Amino acid sequence: MENWPVLIAFYYPLDAHLAKGYLEANGIEIILKDELTSQVANIYSSAIGGVKLLIRSSDYDHGICLLKEGGYLANEDCERKGQVEMVLAHNAMSKKICPFCRSENIMVIKKPGEFSALICAIINLFFLIGAIFPVFKSSFKCYDCTKVWKYVKK
Repeated sequence: MENWPVLIAFYYPLDAHLAKGYLEANGIEIILKDELTSQVANIYSSAIGGVKLLIRSSDYDHGICLLKEGGYLANEDCERKGQVEMVLAHNAMSKKICPFCRSENIMVIKKPGEFSALICAIINLFFLIGAIFPVFKSSFKCYDCTKVWKYVKK
């Protein structure tokens, strides 16, 4: 009997069925596990690890490649996790366009800086009531090429 490892897990059964249909259309046999539990009581889906797609161990590598091609998994060549690239900002440069692929499908990621986190901790420490305006550090993410970058001034 052949081993059936977990290829990928989804929170919602609908997403799992879409990936299953995509893989089966490419000739790979798939078994869904914990699908009915997620349909009946969706709040338990994260507790049981979601809806799991099981695949033959001989088809595992091909299944991973297909999921990357179909957009179900991020391609490591395109997305480097945790790495933010620095881009030199010019006056004529538009910040609404990705500097790598020239796409307009970008998102601004704002995270509070260390200074604002320190101020919040001091306020909570002394039980002061008031509103502060945190200083945000902005970075950008492109949905087309999945790069993350920050603009740096000269």
